Amino acid sequence: MEHKTTLTEDEQGRKIYEIQGLQKVIADVFETKWPKTPVVHVGVGVNITAADTFRKEHGHAVGRRISMMNMIQICAAHAAKTNPLIAGLYDGEDNAKVIVPAPDEIAVSGPVMVGESVIPIVIERASSKLVEEIAKDMDAITGNLQGKALSLEDSKKNFARMFKIPNIGISNIGMMGPVNFFTAMPISPSVSALYVPAAINTPVVEESGAIVAAPVINFTMAFDHRVLTAGPVAAYLGEFKALLENPEVFI
Repeated sequence: MEHKTTLTEDEQGRKIYEIQGLQKVIADVFETKWPKTPVVHVGVGVNITAADTFRKEHGHAVGRRISMMNMIQICAAHAAKTNPLIAGLYDGEDNAKVIVPAPDEIAVSGPVMVGESVIPIVIERASSKLVEEIAKDMDAITGNLQGKALSLEDSKKNFARMFKIPNIGISNIGMMGPVNFFTAMPISPSVSALYVPAAINTPVVEESGAIVAAPVINFTMAFDHRVLTAGPVAAYLGEFKALLENPEVFI
């Protein structure tokens, strides 16, 4: 994906990039939120062969295109049903209280590219939806944004919504290039985020002992250590891996 960067020239003839517009909104959010978060990272590799086959076949059966991102969204939400704290959200400025969603009300959020800008979106109640319903919601949101002249207020409004609904943030840089590792920090008040690099062909040992090449994504979850510890997060990632490698459970 090609990105255009607008440069100006100052009085000394130097090329200058000015952070402004929607990118400035994102920069301000990150600058404000990240220094406050004591973060830990835990990762897991997932063979997405079954998920890729499922999304194509099930999408054909229901008459809707289902993306790998939709598969990741539904697995991320459903895996948190046994421990909804994973999708927790700090209660305003109170760093001692976290809002925990009901198991069937876990939302997922994440950035989408709109032109040259990144806009955060939220899929509500993802843990109670079918994957084709999540795909429909995603298409409706992105379709509404495409071609729209987005203002700074639009971006701020979307961030504000993300900061009011308990959710799991999912950032998918893998759609932009062959990056096999990616992590960052959850943006407070969210207590966790899932980071998605590209699927890379990797040697995998099958149950028969045969070694084959398979597309593997090395997911990383970043979490706020004031709220979560590595054990529950590791258990969550184990459930997430099991769902994504056995997606027939969603039929």
